[in-house]
Amino acid sequence: MDLELFRKLLHNLLNAEVIIHDNDIRTLAAFEDACCFQKALQPMFTVNSLSYLLGSMNDTTFYEIVDKLDVCLFFFQFKKKIFLIGPYVRAEYSDEKMQNILIENKMPASYATSIKLYYTAMPLLSTYQIQRTVTACMVSFDPLLQEYTYRRLLGFQEEPKEPKTYRQDSIDYSAVYHRYHVENRLLKLIEKGEVESIIQAYDEMQNGSSSLVDLFRSPVYQSPISILRALARKAAEQSGLSIITIDQITQKSVQRLSGIDDINKQGQYCYEMLIELTTAVRDHLINTSGYSPAIVKVVEYLSLNYTQNINMDILCQISDYSSSHLTKIFKHETGRTITQYIADLRCRQAAEMLRETNLPVQEISSYVGYTDNNYFVKVFKKVMGNTPSEYRASTVF
Repeated sequence: MDLELFRKLLHNLLNAEVIIHDNDIRTLAAFEDACCFQKALQPMFTVNSLSYLLGSMNDTTFYEIVDKLDVCLFFFQFKKKIFLIGPYVRAEYSDEKMQNILIENKMPASYATSIKLYYTAMPLLSTYQIQRTVTACMVSFDPLLQEYTYRRLLGFQEEPKEPKTYRQDSIDYSAVYHRYHVENRLLKLIEKGEVESIIQAYDEMQNGSSSLVDLFRSPVYQSPISILRALARKAAEQSGLSIITIDQITQKSVQRLSGIDDINKQGQYCYEMLIELTTAVRDHLINTSGYSPAIVKVVEYLSLNYTQNINMDILCQISDYSSSHLTKIFKHETGRTITQYIADLRCRQAAEMLRETNLPVQEISSYVGYTDNNYFVKVFKKVMGNTPSEYRASTVF
């Protein structure tokens, strides 16, 4: 039996990654590196856990891992080989749901953007859809196939001895920046009429000697609507809007449109994406009006990492200014010091949560980057004019 043909068939029908595991630990290590966002939230996506699960599985059972982020992995055995499908998600991304997950796991708000990009990059599939497709394919290869059972695995629930607080100096968005760099490189080659260079770039894509291959085979480029989405992305990028923000909006659209055949729904989702993207551009232009390109870059970095401990050396590297010059220019253009700007970002996020949730003030304080609740109350009152409790009470009608 041609197992590679079987794998490709599943991949094409589900538009999801399908891996054949042949007891090579490197396969699982590669999966963990590529697909495990945070081990504490996804303990079953680690090499050790997967090795244990795959080594003790029943050969006539479909297994589905569902982690704390509601990201899933489906696996089963067929013809003495183990197949892994995923990761994938079963529902559209919800900011409110993910915010609650971060708070429950004592993770700061700066994780929200990277988790959203991680989550929306995955195909949207139902368990039933996968089971039905896998079963149909297996039966086509083996008409006498024994019926499979199904088992859902919800992850290892380990209670930490002490509460954990997660901190990062910054979050890595290099893959997103790389994709936009590749696109802009191709556009510039066309714009300048550099025929030889564009041929070389295309040959690299075709021959697999470049990361461009996987890039342009991804779902981001695989539908007619992707043409409009790509044009909208590049227009938004020209405005100076953060490409991380652009990718959050457009990648969510890719996920929502996956598997949708209804033309009316496709049109509605595309319309919503364009409105959301244009609104983000408008807000960006208003909020950064009068800022120099260097300060716009610094503001973008702060907006993505405001709950973390900001390293001045990184800001200097981003702006190409010395510390003293950056401090002076930032205050001149924004009217605030960098510390005040960060406090404003944190307090605005906290104010939104005070208005829209019933979460305790201490949890909100930790979420926006303050480990000392008393200090948070002091800063919040200075920025907003009221203590958090007073502010919440004033917004209740």
